[in-house]
Amino acid sequence: MRGMFRVCGIWLGVILLVAVAALRPSAQGAPEARLQSGKQGADDDWPTYQHDANRSGITTARLDVAHLTLTWEYTPPSPIRPAWPGPDERDYYNSPTVDNEDRLDLDAVFQIAAVGDSVYFGSSIEDSLRCLDARTGEPRWAFTTDGPVRFAPHVVDGWAYFGSDDGSVYCVSAADGSLRWRRRVAESDYVVPSDGKWVSLWPNRSGVIVRDGLVYCAAGVFPAEGVYVATLDAATGEPRSSQRFNDMSLQGYVLVSDSNVFFPGGRAGPWVFDRGTMSRKGQLGGGGGTYAVITESQSLIYGPGKTSAVLEEFSGETYDSIATFPGAKHIIATPQCSYIAARDALLAFDRSHHRELTQQLAAMVERRKGLDEGSVEYADLSDRIDAATAEREKCRLWSVESTLCDALILAGDTLIAGGNGAVAAFSVSDGSRVFPAEVAGAAKGLAAARGRLFVSTDASRIYCFTPR
Repeated sequence: MRGMFRVCGIWLGVILLVAVAALRPSAQGAPEARLQSGKQGADDDWPTYQHDANRSGITTARLDVAHLTLTWEYTPPSPIRPAWPGPDERDYYNSPTVDNEDRLDLDAVFQIAAVGDSVYFGSSIEDSLRCLDARTGEPRWAFTTDGPVRFAPHVVDGWAYFGSDDGSVYCVSAADGSLRWRRRVAESDYVVPSDGKWVSLWPNRSGVIVRDGLVYCAAGVFPAEGVYVATLDAATGEPRSSQRFNDMSLQGYVLVSDSNVFFPGGRAGPWVFDRGTMSRKGQLGGGGGTYAVITESQSLIYGPGKTSAVLEEFSGETYDSIATFPGAKHIIATPQCSYIAARDALLAFDRSHHRELTQQLAAMVERRKGLDEGSVEYADLSDRIDAATAEREKCRLWSVESTLCDALILAGDTLIAGGNGAVAAFSVSDGSRVFPAEVAGAAKGLAAARGRLFVSTDASRIYCFTPR
């Protein structure tokens, strides 16, 4: 046991959306991804975890992957100290033959932000936000808090915003780390022992995101003690809204869409708040997890579920489940294409046509319910459902063998995937591998900025690759 902050939290094959389709290699090409606009931060920067408020993992900045070489490597004085251990190997009572997934893998690596020639990351080892020179890896400054800092900051307009296990949210200068403001999110400063340290009973385990002058954040993990959801003025730290709930646990990076704020629920499904009023709309179903992505259509994809790698997609308007991705670990969703990193493959499919067919299938399946199975209408709908399912299987554009499923981003026209002991780049046109590199540990954090590729691993390393 590491203290009171500890809980116990497969492969099923790759199956696209609701249909069960066998994964077959294909030589078909994919159209070049058209990236959505409106991302926060300069085009060449990576200002927060997974790049933006949607946690899309997408940047228009391109990498010269043919000439990338290791420039520097950062190693801390001691190993990372995650908030939670991994789950038990299996749930021997409910699912004794299936391995458990780690649904609380939220701080296993130093997730970074990269803006200009600076790299920023939170340290659970040294209880601080730290800044490195992106060109050399040398330390520039560190800002120490009263507890572990487990999440990447959001760097906006020269300021770095982040939360700490001490229960506070901070704003410091991105240039030198000087404090602009500090705001405790909970009503009390009560602290408890955890993993050899004193931390707030209401730690920040959602990270922060800044959008339109507001900082979205949360504090607390134990429903019985209360969990706080707040918005703060980005300039002053003054609360704009603050609510306490006793029926949820918020763990995982907060996401903000045009109309909603999503807080991952750790082992449970995400909670949805109205962005305009911050009133709570409800909780999404599914198997939970701390990984989540907002798509170009404002739907939410999250996971990985408890006993298998499963990502689920929920509508951003009705909050209904519209798709599942069994076997998927990470996803990049563009308006035209989606790219999936699964346990043994990386694949691409036509997202637009696939989504259209999925909606048609859902409507036909719903209409068929309640019909007499011997009726002409039932038979006709069944034939149409079979035809649409077969058509949807053709939406797969290409697939290649790959075990790099621990992280996935899109930089320009190149996919970067990370996994156990390695990171590699793949062309979006056909999945061909164009850059391989070995790393120590599992590469669970990726970022691309100013022509540099940053790789964070659970061996407590940060690697920087730049063109030779």
